[in-house]
Amino acid sequence: MNWTTVYVSSVTNAMRGKKVLEQQGYRVYMQRSSHAEENNGCGYSLLVYGTEQAVKAALSKSGIRMIRVEHGGGRR
Repeated sequence: MNWTTVYVSSVTNAMRGKKVLEQQGYRVYMQRSSHAEENNGCGYSLLVYGTEQAVKAALSKSGIRMIRVEHGGGRR
């Protein structure tokens, strides 16, 4: 499995998304994005250990608005 980075529309969505994903057993880190001005929403993102499709599905089902999703690498 790989890391997926999810850029969200607000810090509230970042906190809600982190909670939703952790309740489903994902390992999640909330981080401040280094380039908030580059169309990354509020400047917060979630770093999730899981597949991109599964993470997107879980967040969409919970109503979390995502700005962009990037597939990450292997280990952190």
